Amino acid sequence: MSFPLLKRLSLHHVSIAGDVFHGLLSGCQALESLSISEVRSAGALRVSAPALRSIGLQLSSVRTMTELVIEYAPCLQRLLLPYCRVDDCLTIRVIEAPKLEILGMFSADSSKLQVFKGLSPASSANSIRTIKCLALRCSNHRLNRILDVLKWLPCLEKLYVSFLDCYLRQTDKHEYDPLHPIECLQTHLKKVVLKLYSGYEQQVDFARFFVLNAQVLRKIEFEVCWGYSSELVADQHKLLQVESRASQDAQFEFRATSFYIDYHLSKHIHDLSASDPFRQP
Repeated sequence: MSFPLLKRLSLHHVSIAGDVFHGLLSGCQALESLSISEVRSAGALRVSAPALRSIGLQLSSVRTMTELVIEYAPCLQRLLLPYCRVDDCLTIRVIEAPKLEILGMFSADSSKLQVFKGLSPASSANSIRTIKCLALRCSNHRLNRILDVLKWLPCLEKLYVSFLDCYLRQTDKHEYDPLHPIECLQTHLKKVVLKLYSGYEQQVDFARFFVLNAQVLRKIEFEVCWGYSSELVADQHKLLQVESRASQDAQFEFRATSFYIDYHLSKHIHDLSASDPFRQP
């Protein structure tokens, strides 16, 4: 198969062998955006596409594909994962994608979803310095999991965190050593967006961490799922200790949001006009 002029490709509910998939992309040299939804493959899906700028991966069944390998994508800017379930057994390997800037959203709670840079898991010792915008889900508000991810993204500028449960019985105790700071918190992280924010104790603790530790933060946006007033916002400011914020330039904005946090994301797989696909319209 050869489609030399094809720029957009969507594979939906397709069963395909890894070598056939690789051969298909080899015949699409002009391909700019690729959407993979509920694709079944016995082996890894390997991506080599010189003009590819956007990949979207949608999975809701653990019996679909298990590994995506980005072998050669010199123009790839965004890797979007709308609707990926927390328990997906998915490995993403990034071999060569020097322009990859936007990643998410995936679950910070899932130990099964792994992101590799080259042959080794992404980590503070094997960081991905190109990522500037990241979106995560956090079903248990475990800040330690979020911090573990931030350690391998030292140049991160924007962070989106979506809270998936409104009531929490158990949380972890986050440990952060100022003598061994996370690089992006010191030099790059300028914007944090907290989606489905309810304002209860554990979420306030979560948000307060960024207020007190993000040195160059310019703005935190709270997308709230409850009615709020100026009095409630003022109370939140006290709980967040905004007067002690690490960045004196940091601003705080509260606004209403809907529950469907991923609904708009899939359209940006092929629509490359939005510089920030995670921002709610």
